[in-house]
Amino acid sequence: MKTRIVALASALLIASLGMVFTGSTSSAAEVSSKKIILFDTAHRDLLGVSLGLDLLPSLQPGGRLGRMVFTPLKKPRIWLIDAALIEDVKTLAEEEVSAQEWLNKLKSVTKSDRVIAIPYGHPDKATAKRLAPTELKFYYQSSKSRLQKFLERPVINDPTAVWTMKRPKINKETIDSYLLNRKAISLLRTVVPVSELDALRSRLALLIASDITAEQQQFFSQNADVSIALQNHKLRIFPGKYRLSSTHEKVPVTLVNDFSAPVKISLQLTALNSRIQVESMQAISIPAGAKLQLSVPVTVIASGTTAVLAQFANSRGTLLLESAMLDLNLSVISPAVAWFTTSAGALLLLAALTQIVRRVRRSRK
Repeated sequence: MKTRIVALASALLIASLGMVFTGSTSSAAEVSSKKIILFDTAHRDLLGVSLGLDLLPSLQPGGRLGRMVFTPLKKPRIWLIDAALIEDVKTLAEEEVSAQEWLNKLKSVTKSDRVIAIPYGHPDKATAKRLAPTELKFYYQSSKSRLQKFLERPVINDPTAVWTMKRPKINKETIDSYLLNRKAISLLRTVVPVSELDALRSRLALLIASDITAEQQQFFSQNADVSIALQNHKLRIFPGKYRLSSTHEKVPVTLVNDFSAPVKISLQLTALNSRIQVESMQAISIPAGAKLQLSVPVTVIASGTTAVLAQFANSRGTLLLESAMLDLNLSVISPAVAWFTTSAGALLLLAALTQIVRRVRRSRK
């Protein structure tokens, strides 16, 4: 009886082991492989401007990042890499030879190894999942595509990969800035080609980085607000002051597109009082890096002053953040007043002529 029980237990154990390893060879290899994790605190802001932090010492053969690349752990090994770090080093490599040497060595040393792209900017996974799970997927894909382009070989994403055990304490102001600016980018993407905004969208992950400090939170929150405002300002309307002297006028309005791709957009025009009538304009195409002047038809109802609020809108009618005021000074006589004035003038002229005729007749007598 005991022999049967032992045999049955052994069979169950073998079956369970088979379930663990069947079809999971890569997972088993991954467990036995050594992990080399490459990420660092951000060295550029959201627009890619250097923060002046000295990254070079860390890239030297004896530095933290240098040791992992120049004298890596022996195989089998797996590399977990943040593409944001690679781009920071590439910017530095334009002027520093040692940075380029680090990049060259990383390319060669990982050639036959398994490479996993961790999300761009190494955001805190739990925070990203809670705030914007779709953005976390985008950070994974962004890092993967950028890393593949650099290494010139396929890499993978692994949502189960862990790159740090740290959990940052991200304050409410930073969370609010992240959410607000994420929405602003999403809105802008409805009229601007996504390729124009992907870099900024990726770097917004820096606000929820897994190693972000309280000081960095304050900086990147403010930097995000400024960066998004600058992007919004690339698509703008020139304000202006105009004097209208007839019932039907055409007001010149200048639109600007500073993006490097054409955009298609609507112009929402709202009169602030009833002195004029004006209609919005749909499906306007503005070439890349260009100014476009439109002639906006305006019907004047009464003299005085008024203004028109000009705003961009997408194809669904959702308003964008940029707007401009068009101030109008109206000095137009209405048709009724014009008729009355003309009639009165004609009557006065007729009366004057009658008076002259009478005087002439009297003088002849």
